[in-house]
Amino acid sequence: MSQPKSTRVVAKLLERLEAISVANGYHTDIAHIESDRPQVDIQHDIPLPVLHLRNVENAITRVVANGARSEQRTLQLDAYLKGGEGARERQDALLDDLYRALYTGEKIKLDRLAVEITTGNAALDDADLGSRIVPIYLPVTITYTSER
Repeated sequence: MSQPKSTRVVAKLLERLEAISVANGYHTDIAHIESDRPQVDIQHDIPLPVLHLRNVENAITRVVANGARSEQRTLQLDAYLKGGEGARERQDALLDDLYRALYTGEKIKLDRLAVEITTGNAALDDADLGSRIVPIYLPVTITYTSER
């Protein structure tokens, strides 16, 4: 049995995020992406930055031709990077990398259907507060069509 479209679309999104590395022309090397746990446990010895992607909600937005549905999956992308000196610059660089990975100019194509990606406002903790970890919270919505 094949995976549901929502699962395959999220997997394609993860592929884009996994491509974030200096070797691929980005500013940042991502140490790890976690998408299988409800929250990520960041210990003192875990390499940063870490991305955490989790499902927030799913909605059917309309029914289109032949009973197919237009669906939206909203995800929360949390990025955690090391605080300290230069944290604001690293935070800005990682946020730029996330946007570049999500908005490549190429639509995700799945079974000949394009998938649209949109992001909400990024919430940034103040990097100058001296915290050990500086987070970025970015809501991501993917819209796609699925058959009944």
